[in-house]
Amino acid sequence: MTYRVVIPRSIPFGESNRVQREVWKRGYSTRLAGRDDAQPDHLVVEFLRMVDELPEPADVPALEQDLEALLSGSRIHAPFMGRGGWVETVQNRPMRKHVA
Repeated sequence: MTYRVVIPRSIPFGESNRVQREVWKRGYSTRLAGRDDAQPDHLVVEFLRMVDELPEPADVPALEQDLEALLSGSRIHAPFMGRGGWVETVQNRPMRKHVA
């Protein structure tokens, strides 16, 4: 079974496209979760990391730290806010049969 580690972070709206492009290059997927209520000029981006095995609870903070190091690094260098993360089960869709 496959799992998705979800790490939401609030980033400035003007930086969101650039940040998403850069993290995609480094193996993350993203999904948008709307505007940040506390910071209207920020967008909440959920950074997604796929894993094949259910991570231990202590592994999620380590994945958060890896993402934060990436966001803070010289390559991306983006301001961000937020803490936390969670794990979701990835539901595989059944294959559709094509009828001719």
